[in-house]
Amino acid sequence: MPVEERRELLLESAFRVIARHGVDGATTRAICAEAGVTLSTFHYVFATRDELLAALVERGTEKELTAVGAALGEGTQNISHGRTGVVTILRTALSAYIDGVEADPDREQAMISLNQYARQTDGLSDLGAQMYLRYYAAIAEALDGVAAATGTGWNRPTTELAPLVLAATDGITLSYLNIGDRAVCDLVADAVVTTLSTHIVDAEDTDRPENTPEKA
Repeated sequence: MPVEERRELLLESAFRVIARHGVDGATTRAICAEAGVTLSTFHYVFATRDELLAALVERGTEKELTAVGAALGEGTQNISHGRTGVVTILRTALSAYIDGVEADPDREQAMISLNQYARQTDGLSDLGAQMYLRYYAAIAEALDGVAAATGTGWNRPTTELAPLVLAATDGITLSYLNIGDRAVCDLVADAVVTTLSTHIVDAEDTDRPENTPEKA
C-alpha cells in the first residue's frame, strides 16, 4: 500500500476512534487496531502520535473549509440580486452546513475533542487558534463573495461579521451533538441570518460615511 494511502487510512481511523473514545483513548494501538495495520506501519507514516493529531486538525479544517466553500458556491447559482439574494444564499449555506453535521456527527465530535486537547497540550496549543483564524478568514472571504454575487455590500468589515457566523455554526454543532434536534439547529441558523441581514446595504452605499466603521 502506498504511503499516502496508509496515511489516509490512519487519519480516517483516528477520527473514528477519537469520536468514540476521545483523544486520550486514541492511542497508537487503538488507531492501528481500527485501521487493521501494525504499529510499525503507523511509525512508518507518522513519527509520533502528536504528529498524527496535528495532521488530523489540518485535515479536519480543510474539510470544513471545503464544505463551506461548496455550500456558498452552490447557493450563488441562479440567485437574484439584492438583499433577497443574500438572505437566500446564507440560508442555503447554513442549511447545507447542518446537513453535513447530520451526515457525519462523528467527525464534528472528533474536531471538538481535538481542539480542546490541542489547547491543553505543549507543542499543539497553537493549532486551535490557527484553526479558528483560518475559519474567520474563509468566512470573511465568503461573505465578500456573496456581496459581489448579489450586487450588495456590508456596512461592517466582513472580518467583524465572520465571528458571528462561526459562533452560530459552533452552537449548531454542539446542539446537534447533544440533542440531535434539526429544528433547533434551523432556529439558530435563522437567527444568525436575521442578524446578518441588518448589515446588508446596496453596493454603492458601502463607501458612505455612515456605513464606514469609526477608527479607534
